[in-house]
Amino acid sequence: SDQYSLVFTGSTTLFNALLMKCLEREVMALCRYIARRNTPPCFVALVPQEEEVDEQKVQVAPPGFHMIFLPYADDKRNVDFTEKVPASREQVDKMKEIVQKLRFKYRPDSFENPVLQQHFRNLEALALDMMEPEQAEDLTSENYWGV
Repeated sequence: SDQYSLVFTGSTTLFNALLMKCLEREVMALCRYIARRNTPPCFVALVPQEEEVDEQKVQVAPPGFHMIFLPYADDKRNVDFTEKVPASREQVDKMKEIVQKLRFKYRPDSFENPVLQQHFRNLEALALDMMEPEQAEDLTSENYWGV
């Protein structure tokens, strides 16, 4: 079905068997993960997740693994906190207001598909004999908002 199961015959079966055994034994898998070629490997924990369905038999959580990146020894450090400063009631209330203002109902149609928008700009440039199309703004990229 996906590109990797076509390359590695039986990989879906192996994946399901690993998931079932990890769930049955209540263990996780430690793995070496290489994201792309020519990148250093890192260690990850694959924590199994069982499929969850609600009363109407609608899937709430799919079966699979959560991949948790594990730090190397030199990534860990001890931070000494000299004193704990609790937040005042006013600070907590203000922060709640801020978080409420940050929340919004996600609607996929609120975001334009940047690839599709660029395609339309390319067609427009071709139709109008423009030398070069305008670049479409990608409002979904993480750099757009300065994050």
